Amino acid sequence: MNQWINHSHPMTLRGAVILGYITSFFSLLFGGIAPIGGFLVALLTAIGVGLGAFASANNKKWGYLLLGVCATITAIQHLLFFLGQRWSPVGMLFAFNNSIFAFALIAAVLHVQSREYQKIWFE
Repeated sequence: MNQWINHSHPMTLRGAVILGYITSFFSLLFGGIAPIGGFLVALLTAIGVGLGAFASANNKKWGYLLLGVCATITAIQHLLFFLGQRWSPVGMLFAFNNSIFAFALIAAVLHVQSREYQKIWFE
């Protein structure tokens, strides 16, 4: 059974799945940020986050791992982009807002409830 959001998951894991979809969508829409590795790395991590979120919603352990790895790579890319800005107000605001979502995704994926649930219930 394929589903986009699994309502039997704990709130933190549901939040991680939803944030994964949002992060993937906006990364694909705006081309992503990849100060290291270029556009191809940003594209692959955006696809990986979306695929990992969908697989996590369907109780796949590999999806949870993919979501965590790609979310970490995305957050590192956002952090490097944020640190590399020339302090223009618009650029800093854009980079800061994107970084908040990236780090919130990592926090939701690595939360204790998410980790314990996936250890017990994921295939």
